[in-house]
Amino acid sequence: MMSRVAKAVLVAAGAVAVAACGSTTFNTTWSAPDAGALSLSEGTKVVAMVVTSNAAKRRGFETALVSELNQHGLDGVAAYTVVPEDAAQDSEKARPHIQKTGASYALVLQVTGSDQQITSTPTMSTAGMWHGPQQFWGPTWGGWGWGWTGGTDIRTDTIVRVQSLLYDLGADNLVWAGQSETMNPSRAESFMNEMVSSIGDELRKEGLVAR
Repeated sequence: MMSRVAKAVLVAAGAVAVAACGSTTFNTTWSAPDAGALSLSEGTKVVAMVVTSNAAKRRGFETALVSELNQHGLDGVAAYTVVPEDAAQDSEKARPHIQKTGASYALVLQVTGSDQQITSTPTMSTAGMWHGPQQFWGPTWGGWGWGWTGGTDIRTDTIVRVQSLLYDLGADNLVWAGQSETMNPSRAESFMNEMVSSIGDELRKEGLVAR
């Protein structure tokens, strides 16, 4: 039978794992001053487009984004299902295909940058401890404690930045934008799922979606 201590350790480990997954944060958002109290009502059709030259990743990301939009009561449409590959990278060629869907809005995602952040924190170091066998190992342990501070622990984090843009297709205007950062994405699939979930949460938090 599992002891109380073992159970507590497992619960704590699970809490840490859940916290570690939530590494995407929105650090900047913007709304158009003339957009008014923008709120996408249930059933509003929204085209989801991810700007990338990798067709497979684009399809996967857009499918996940549509699923997230649908969970918030919207009618999501993956851009890859209506915009041909040869027109996806040209806004003028893509426009008529998107207009045919009858969508009111388009949510466009694009990775804007990826870089590494190096941080250092003080740690224990034994440098400078040795002062000769007589001095260190003598009865008074005279050398013990020298140099236990002053070292550094180096950590490298990868940060991926994504820009989210919401366009009003009827007015042909940008009505909302958000800049997010994801820390240390481990795999493309987990990054994709976490990213789209964070976008949905942000849209809900800002009152852009009904629920």
